[in-house]
Amino acid sequence: MTSSEIITLEGQPISYQTSDDELDARQPHAISGHVTMSRALAESAHGLTLNEARVMMLAMRCVNPRSSPYQYAKPTSYVKVQVHAADFAKIANLMPDEQGYTNRAAYEGLKTACDKLLDRMAVWHEGPKLHKMRWVYKATYHSKEAWAEISFSPELTPHIFMLGEKFVRYRLEFARGLKSLYSSNLLRLLMTQKDTLFKSINLEDYRKQMEVPEGYKYADIKRYAIVKPVAELNEKADMHIEWKETKRGRSVHSLQFTFTFVKKEKAVQTELDLSND
Repeated sequence: MTSSEIITLEGQPISYQTSDDELDARQPHAISGHVTMSRALAESAHGLTLNEARVMMLAMRCVNPRSSPYQYAKPTSYVKVQVHAADFAKIANLMPDEQGYTNRAAYEGLKTACDKLLDRMAVWHEGPKLHKMRWVYKATYHSKEAWAEISFSPELTPHIFMLGEKFVRYRLEFARGLKSLYSSNLLRLLMTQKDTLFKSINLEDYRKQMEVPEGYKYADIKRYAIVKPVAELNEKADMHIEWKETKRGRSVHSLQFTFTFVKKEKAVQTELDLSND
């Protein structure tokens, strides 16, 4: 066997285990755990739909960012994680039902998102370099037990394992029930400055990192990728955000966000929106 061959990882995939201190009886639908990734990955264009982003957040919460990927797989193997439809329903903030319709819809949403993750890439610039990285190498599904098992691409592992000082970490609960991909993207960008509670970014970088189409004028960016996601995060996430714009001449050059963390109650939804898939 040559060193270039892929060894399939045997044994059980990583699965998230909830600890007692994460449970909150006042929030029975809350979802526990944290999303952790490198700063470079947090500031990249993820190229995902909202449901695909939900799957990756659930997958990344399974990982201990201080551990080595070799704890779970050989150097030539792929690290596998297991994501359950019940957790996918939670992050989408769906109300459970006695007939099981919610779990079936959540499993179909999970499977569809995983299918498309196989073709998705994160993209970011580093000086003159342009980086492109696949999210997932392989996916396996279990319809009866309603879970999906995904294998991280080897290029992704340095961005979620063995992280030093330059990493981003936030509670998965912040993303529960968000219905806009722009809201999810803005949450991730703001969490890169969680320690300072202040984020300043020029408009072009904001457009790229929020994945706003190039044809959008500033009025469209403001309406769809600033005002609406700020309003949704203020309503649903445990935070309060204010923002302002800075102009050079008549044109907006940069944006400044200030935010604080507050505790809020959340309502639940009745059905899963699959339109963004």
